[in-house]
Amino acid sequence: MKIIDMHCDTIMTLMDTENNLYDSDNMINIIKLQKGDYLLQCFAMFVRYKKEDSKYNPFEYCNRMIDRYYLEIEKNKEYIAPVFKYDDIQNNIKDNKISSLLTIEEGGVCLGNIELLRNFYRLGVRMITLTWNYHNELGYPNYDCEKKSSTKEANIVDGLTDKGIEFVKEMNKLGIVIDCSHLSDKGFYDVIKYSNKPIVCSHSCARTVCNHVRNMTDDMLLKLKDNKGVVGINYCNSFINEDRSFSSIKDIVKHINYIRDLIGIDYIGLGSDFDGISNDNIELKDASMMRLLI
Repeated sequence: MKIIDMHCDTIMTLMDTENNLYDSDNMINIIKLQKGDYLLQCFAMFVRYKKEDSKYNPFEYCNRMIDRYYLEIEKNKEYIAPVFKYDDIQNNIKDNKISSLLTIEEGGVCLGNIELLRNFYRLGVRMITLTWNYHNELGYPNYDCEKKSSTKEANIVDGLTDKGIEFVKEMNKLGIVIDCSHLSDKGFYDVIKYSNKPIVCSHSCARTVCNHVRNMTDDMLLKLKDNKGVVGINYCNSFINEDRSFSSIKDIVKHINYIRDLIGIDYIGLGSDFDGISNDNIELKDASMMRLLI
């Protein structure tokens, strides 16, 4: 079974280091992707938008990350190639190469500027997570680092801003997939209202199975089905298991089966969050182990 993973933070771990994408001691590298039989890996450019002692401009840092991403892909072009449209995936299959998709985790890197959004598209970005755990020009998260909000009580009041609605419409027009992971419940419903294209929650799970605001309620999953979108199962122990002690393969399968029984198999994907989560407390420790999930 070929694997598509909708979210990882691997490029973040390579920044300002001599580590590499081929054989570094990360949860994702080329060797592990090959062992896991990956069809496509989405590489997120994660920028902590409102870090208290931030020493970088978020827009500039995101561009630095994109540069590092392309340098690593170029160094490993024998094994992996970027994709910008569906036909590119098909061509990579013929060439026996893994596909890589460039994404951004934090819409705030656009600084509320539509022109910057369009330039990110020109750089190859094809999916953007509208917020991380801080509110930005586009909207509000479910868990807010600044307010240290509850992981059990979702934000049902603050959704997309007017600028966020503008971005949703422009992303639809450009062909950038809208990712609602991290976005508030209110924001999710706003995106459902204003998007005329399928959306994703790239690394989230089922809230009925594990009550965490980063997961999706039954109603949200049903709305996602109506939208013809996809949820990518996150392997993080906090989102998988109520006691948060360990994320077993059995627990991951429980989320997959629950969502399948609720909305069907066509709306379920994988969003590991590899290299953004610790592998100390998860059974699927890296990309090479996907045969165990299968």
